Amino acid sequence: MAALVNSESRRAIRQFLGDNFTSLDSLELVDDLLKEEERTHAQLEQEAAVASKTTQSLVAEASSVADSVHSKAMHLIDVHSKVVGSTADESVSAWEFRDGTAVMELVSKLAAELQTYRRLRQAKEYIDEFIEIEKVAEQAAQSMEKSPQGVLSAYSASIALLSKHSSDSEITGNISAQNLLEYIKHTVSNIWTNAETTAANAQSECLRKMGWPGKIDPPVSVLGEFGANFSMLASLDHITRDASKVLRQSGVQLQSEDAPPLPLKHMARAVDIRMRYHFESARGTSRADRPEWWLSQVMNMVRSLVPLLELHVQSLYDRSALPPLDVRNEFIRLIQPIIQHKLAHDRSDYISNGLVIAHVSRELSEFEHTLQDVYFFDGPSVLDAFLADSDIFSAWVNAERKSAIDSYMETIADPGAFKQLYEDEVLDRDDPKPTRIAQNVVMLISDIAERYAVVPSCMQQLQFLSTTQFPVVIALVEDVEGEIDEFSRISLAFIRDASSNVSGSGANSPFAAQLRRLASWYQTVWYVEEAARDWNDSTIYVDMWAAVCRHARALGGDADPRDWRDECDDWGEKDRKVLDDCATLETNEEWLDGGIWERTIKTLGELKQRILELMSRAINKDTVGQLRAYRKKANWASEGVGADADVKVSIELSGLLPELSQLVSVLSELLPFSGSAYLLRSLAAELDMFSVDRVASAHQFNSSGGWQFAMDVSAISRVLHASAGGSALQGPSGQLLAKAMECARILSCSLD
Repeated sequence: MAALVNSESRRAIRQFLGDNFTSLDSLELVDDLLKEEERTHAQLEQEAAVASKTTQSLVAEASSVADSVHSKAMHLIDVHSKVVGSTADESVSAWEFRDGTAVMELVSKLAAELQTYRRLRQAKEYIDEFIEIEKVAEQAAQSMEKSPQGVLSAYSASIALLSKHSSDSEITGNISAQNLLEYIKHTVSNIWTNAETTAANAQSECLRKMGWPGKIDPPVSVLGEFGANFSMLASLDHITRDASKVLRQSGVQLQSEDAPPLPLKHMARAVDIRMRYHFESARGTSRADRPEWWLSQVMNMVRSLVPLLELHVQSLYDRSALPPLDVRNEFIRLIQPIIQHKLAHDRSDYISNGLVIAHVSRELSEFEHTLQDVYFFDGPSVLDAFLADSDIFSAWVNAERKSAIDSYMETIADPGAFKQLYEDEVLDRDDPKPTRIAQNVVMLISDIAERYAVVPSCMQQLQFLSTTQFPVVIALVEDVEGEIDEFSRISLAFIRDASSNVSGSGANSPFAAQLRRLASWYQTVWYVEEAARDWNDSTIYVDMWAAVCRHARALGGDADPRDWRDECDDWGEKDRKVLDDCATLETNEEWLDGGIWERTIKTLGELKQRILELMSRAINKDTVGQLRAYRKKANWASEGVGADADVKVSIELSGLLPELSQLVSVLSELLPFSGSAYLLRSLAAELDMFSVDRVASAHQFNSSGGWQFAMDVSAISRVLHASAGGSALQGPSGQLLAKAMECARILSCSLD
């Protein structure tokens, strides 16, 4: 019976609420309605008491009458049975023999009175609920400024009411009950919001009194006030976390499940407010190209708060019921979204000016390293998230590539692009002598690498290398090859015309000028090649090589890490995981001997050798051209000198030897020892073959002619040997022009 009455009461109260409170706005009239309903309720209670007494007497009277009617009815039924017997008309009901008129009227009256009582009882229950909710809200409001415990108690009570009514199974379809639940939810949210705002503002005011954002020097009284507000926020957070299930089921969203501790959140919010005011507004300090301004401010604010966090806040937090954590580390983690918000604010500026991204990345990297090295922060990296934005990364790469190519094209277009930058005395002979274009290429590649060295992802570094650095080297190689091809096409124009003697091998001759041109290309390629060797051994490129080796091993089969550039445009997230997995070490010895610049070094070495071969052909052709008169000398069989005579060099060689000496001197200035030695060995081999094939084998000799030939070969050999510095030019037999000297010894032998 109790359950029945309770259910009816609820329905009546819901009906009452549905009639009087159709929206949350109508709840503002609840005080007036409550007073009116209390008066009505008191009057109804008096009437109910009178009705109860009347009802009791009527029930007793009705019971007596019902017993009498029942007895008479039974008697009449018996009489009816005797009279009618088995032939009773089934269409005639036994109830027609009852004179139940007085009983039914009484029953109807009692039912109406009972329904009225149930409705009144339900209305009273719902009014009591509203009164209780209002008392909780009033308690919270009165305690907000003076009694944190009173606020927390009211907040807990409001959540208890929410739990009670949100679990009511009859709420669905009952507008009154739904409005009551909405009012309770509204009350819970208001208490939470007001309590959080009041305590957070008080906490911020305490920070201001302590001297923040400058150096914090807190008085004892302020520390106590700060601790009270901190504890208030911590308790509010704890109650909310404990009631998360009830709040979630009721659809009340006060904070996310993974929300940070409330007091630390509001300490970080103080940083956020200052950041937005100074660096995300129309003020002059809000500049996308000056990340050091706002990052230094954030660092200063962190630096000023860390002592407070370590000395006071950690102990306050440990005394709370919240999950244990390192408040310093957590506070710094809460700074990360503030930095990300600033980066998102300036995103359009970064995309329109990609080179600024390099500056921002550098500053972010230094900022994060400070947090890690000084404050031992082990949280996520903002720089990682920043560069994970494909638009940001593409803008940076494209800007770097355009800047590098523009700088290269400007330098290569200069007529003095291959001009040596330093005097010969500044650098040692065996040091590469940079030209303007060579230095430009090396500086471009080094500067780009320095900028993207802060990029955490090895895959992104490889994309930088492939997209911005390799194209510069490729452009240089193509331009030098183009110069070589052009030179090869017209090189005959610069070879000595022996008949006109237009050219010569003097230091200022056109031929020497062409040798200097070839040497400038050689020095350019050599300088970049040596730089590439150094790059190949530097840490950043060693790490890249290890990454592509890991990737090649993961691909399996015949994968070669040297082919990585052909595949990098198709790399995805799976490739990134392999490339960025620095914990895996490479054990393939063949691959370990290589390097990321290996093929570039090989290409530059081949180009350098091609230049040497071109110089060799030009020198050999020019020198042999000067020997045309010597080749045509026809008096070898009529020479009148002997072994003991003072033999002089043939007059046809008198002009070649000083120019040959000058040539050797020029080469020693233009090329390193290894390069000039290569050219002179080649020249010596050419002269050796020329002397044997075109002179010794082509003419008749007497012994005197043989001695003259020997003297000529020795003279050429002495010039080459003395000018080049000796043993580096010697052939397998230990002697320059070995075949020619052997022929000379044979030809100088007397047959008499």
